[in-house]
Amino acid sequence: MQITAEQYWQFSERVWQQHGARQTALELQDQHGLEPNLLLLALLLEQHGQFLEEGQFRLLRDAQAQWCEKMLAPYRQLRRLARNNLPTESYQQMLEVELVMEKRSQQLMLKALNHLRVQSSGDNLTACLRAQDIDPLALPGPMLEQLTHLFRSSEPDLPDTLAG
Repeated sequence: MQITAEQYWQFSERVWQQHGARQTALELQDQHGLEPNLLLLALLLEQHGQFLEEGQFRLLRDAQAQWCEKMLAPYRQLRRLARNNLPTESYQQMLEVELVMEKRSQQLMLKALNHLRVQSSGDNLTACLRAQDIDPLALPGPMLEQLTHLFRSSEPDLPDTLAG
């Protein structure tokens, strides 16, 4: 099953609202350089019963790396710096722009995903982390527990918004 950009985005928004998901993803981003969108795609694939190997996750990471390095990461940094120096409305506008940029990152990964052969079994969490040179067993216990919970809570029956 091919995942659409809208399915990916809606799924990401739902996961982002789960307790601890945002904090864990942002800690992985800040401490290990793992783009949250790559982690979200690994989780979405898991829900679809689709699995990738470490090298394939590296390809997905690389597909959006230049965009993130040149555009998204600097904008994130600027937004974080502006947080306490802008009126709330202006800061919210910055967040909206960042979301548009996040969607672009997701689109770049989906485009690369369409050229990959997915497997029917595997371990997306480990493969995704190792693609970023992160040893899952070296992560702090609470972070690994939260990641494991997110992947284990994957529902085999997809909500209507994800059923293609």
